Amino acid sequence: MKRDVVTRGSESACQPRSGFVLAVITIAIVLLSLAAYNYSGTMLVEHEATAMGGRDVTARTAAESAIEFAATRILERDYDDTIDLYNDPDVFRAQLLLDSSVDRGRVRYTIVAPDETNTSTGSIRFGLGNENAKFNINRLLELDALESALPAEEQLGLVYLATSSIPNMTDDIIDAILDWLDSDEDRRPGGAESNEYEGLSVPYPCKNGPMDSIDELLKVQGVTPDLFYGEDANHNGILDANENDGEQTPPFDNADGILDLGWKDYLTARSRERNTTPDGEEKININMGEMTSLYDAIEEEFGEEAASYIVAVRLAGTEYMTPGTPEAESGIQDQISRNDIDLTVVSTYQFTSIYQLIGGPSNPTKMLTGVDQSFESPWPEDAGTLLNVLPDLERMLTTTDDAYIEGRINVNQARLEVLTVLPGLALDVPADLPDAILSARPPIDLQSSSSSITARRNTAAWILAEGLVDLETLRNIGPYITTGGDVYRFQAIGHFDAGGPSTRLEAMIDATEYPPRILSVRDLTSLGRGYHPNMLIPIESSQ
Repeated sequence: MKRDVVTRGSESACQPRSGFVLAVITIAIVLLSLAAYNYSGTMLVEHEATAMGGRDVTARTAAESAIEFAATRILERDYDDTIDLYNDPDVFRAQLLLDSSVDRGRVRYTIVAPDETNTSTGSIRFGLGNENAKFNINRLLELDALESALPAEEQLGLVYLATSSIPNMTDDIIDAILDWLDSDEDRRPGGAESNEYEGLSVPYPCKNGPMDSIDELLKVQGVTPDLFYGEDANHNGILDANENDGEQTPPFDNADGILDLGWKDYLTARSRERNTTPDGEEKININMGEMTSLYDAIEEEFGEEAASYIVAVRLAGTEYMTPGTPEAESGIQDQISRNDIDLTVVSTYQFTSIYQLIGGPSNPTKMLTGVDQSFESPWPEDAGTLLNVLPDLERMLTTTDDAYIEGRINVNQARLEVLTVLPGLALDVPADLPDAILSARPPIDLQSSSSSITARRNTAAWILAEGLVDLETLRNIGPYITTGGDVYRFQAIGHFDAGGPSTRLEAMIDATEYPPRILSVRDLTSLGRGYHPNMLIPIESSQ
């Protein structure tokens, strides 16, 4: 009996213990399940983050590939002048870098630059921007030196005239820029030198030298970010909604429906052109000192008529040229001639541009026959000669031995505000010339016609051929204009077909060196996507 009681007691004692163990096991399972769920969720988040990080890297790689492609395309242009670097959607828009069976995995790159012809809301083109489309700020010092050399009664304020078209530019800021560029510490009335800059909370010296980058302008007294960047907060060259809503959202703007650009879009410190032939050989300097060498070089390339005319102009000038400082006389006094032209005469005339070769006779020059003779230009003032022959002259001839030609303005690409600089650079330039040049440009959206028109305008003499200026005006502005330029700026965008991250890089490439050198790359991704995918990917490419 006692055993039975004990057994029943033992059984009754075990009942609650079994329930407790079951509860513990249940709780443990729940906790482990929650831990596993949490771990799984964490791993999913990490997986998605890794995948997104990988897509970010892929987009960046695509943008960087676009920059390398642009450098290669610039190099190829030297050997194929049919290559269009200005606007070629077939080459620069939505180029497939990595294919995929799903849109989300398809990776492309696009290269864009601002459309300078759109002066209101802004637009883009698929190609490279040229720094020669802007006014080179370092030329102000050159203009200031030219002005200082003139008698006081002839000084016109060239520096202030040349920059009067740049929006919001003031005389005080011009003084400050000149003080930044010149080599002395003499402060102009509205300017600043090292004393002013070293007194700032973050002190720095005055540069007292040419700017290496237009970003240096932000260090100059009086220059603010608003002046430098304008309303284009995300640097995409397009008037976005937040840039046209007054003070509702940054940036604060005037809500006038027009994209007010900053000085970075009008000014540069990097515009330059190679002073060599397309294959890298030295050009013939028509201002060289040795007349026999000049004659022989021109005759070999262009013939006797061209050689005689150019040498005659160097020796005797023309009706529109004034003599300069004579070249040093050679110690050789023996009679030297080419085509009976007496080459012992000291050269006193210099060409300022290739366009002075167009039309008109030389003044009478000394001949071995004893009778002075004039020579006619073999390049008459007609459209066929200007458009078909001048490009060859510009490729082979130069007026300087400098390795580069600095700061000429590209009349095919410069904005109106930059073109308006021209009447301030040279005398007798019509005030309406900038508007005429801009009106003569074909709109970007008419790609087939714009390409053919642009191809014929590969010499700045087209403004004479098409009647925008007369020959005298072309000669006056010749030293300041071009249709070339070997420093390029553009945005490279890496993007996916269907959503996903994108990378936007602004790059500058210097093609005055061989091979072209990437000067700078600036990441603009933090400023936003910049361009809607529909702008970058044509409908047929996304299908």
